[in-house]
Amino acid sequence: MSKVPVRVRSPSTDSDDASVAGEPPAQASRSARADVGGQDIEIQETGVKPEAGEESLDVWRDRALRLQAEIENFRKRQRRLAEQQIATEREQLLRAFARVADDLERALDAQTGIEGLRQGVQVTYRNLTRLLNQEGVESIPAKGAWFDPALHEAVSTVSHLDAGVEPQRVVEVTERGYQIGDRLLRPARVIVAV
Repeated sequence: MSKVPVRVRSPSTDSDDASVAGEPPAQASRSARADVGGQDIEIQETGVKPEAGEESLDVWRDRALRLQAEIENFRKRQRRLAEQQIATEREQLLRAFARVADDLERALDAQTGIEGLRQGVQVTYRNLTRLLNQEGVESIPAKGAWFDPALHEAVSTVSHLDAGVEPQRVVEVTERGYQIGDRLLRPARVIVAV
């Protein structure tokens, strides 16, 4: 397919388009001539506004820029709201832990001897466990369970004959593991029979 050169001439610079015997050029329209495939074609632009849906490129460009700015503002607003929500939830959780710290302080300040200290620590442990449960945190059952590398971290092994259990059973828990729903917070650190 061959390209056809198109030549557009403006009426103000083209001597072929002179007005007839002193008549002024029409104010309502502009025209141009184009040479297409050997034919001289006149193109006229009228003062008629485009119909609905036929908006100019500038209008669409302006809309696109405004939408981009609106999307960016929305992202910033959502990021700011998320940061505020995280900060609020963090404050609530830390207030709850402050109560646990208060319980520990009272237990340490008690002048009732070892038994009083033990009771104070038990109260603190119950409060901490309750706090974790309120937040949806559950302890991972480990002792006597089958070793599951998704939930347990083996810190040591013992012979299953010495432990009196089947191989791959958890013999002892050295540190509890926790999960929220099905998400692992921390694996249980365990000793496994092999």
